[in-house]
Amino acid sequence: MKIGRHSGVIVAAVFCFIFPKDIYSQTKPSSSQPFQTKALFNLTVKKSKVLKLGKSRLETQSAFVTYTNEFFAGKTKALKIQFFTQTIAERTRAKLLRGDKHELSRGGYAALVLFVDAQKQIWQVNLTYVISGITVVRTVTWTQEELARYFSDYHFEKNHLQLKSKGVYNTQPDSKDEQFTLSWNVDLNVPVIDEVK
Repeated sequence: MKIGRHSGVIVAAVFCFIFPKDIYSQTKPSSSQPFQTKALFNLTVKKSKVLKLGKSRLETQSAFVTYTNEFFAGKTKALKIQFFTQTIAERTRAKLLRGDKHELSRGGYAALVLFVDAQKQIWQVNLTYVISGITVVRTVTWTQEELARYFSDYHFEKNHLQLKSKGVYNTQPDSKDEQFTLSWNVDLNVPVIDEVK
């Protein structure tokens, strides 16, 4: 009986060693993972009275998406996609829900605002690009041709957004004040927070 009892203890110890108790927690996704996604933004300034000339680049690691009616005095709805160079942890997510993006945007920031109609189809897209010393905000897409070219791979249902978009915005070539190119390359599969009031 003694031998059997000891061998049982040894087998149990070996079993626990091979299969650790916290194996589930190691494979369970963290609360920050749904917001992690890579996106790339580039700005090339050829002529400007306010923007620094040359090229800059913003590589982001996370995206936070809200469905909101904060624009145009609440007359239209939009998907606001905020891109950050840092990952979104639970603490920073709580701040984002309160509208505080200061901590996450320190390393640079970009945002795509997709204005949508009652059927949740996109009718206009604005892009914000912010790095140290440079802020650019432009409506980058509004024609049906451009929307079909840049935003055809778009799916928004309930509280989830899938979006693959790669595009380029150019200022008018005959502009006397500024000439720049702003490009984006995003691939999203993320949850959406409904903030419509």
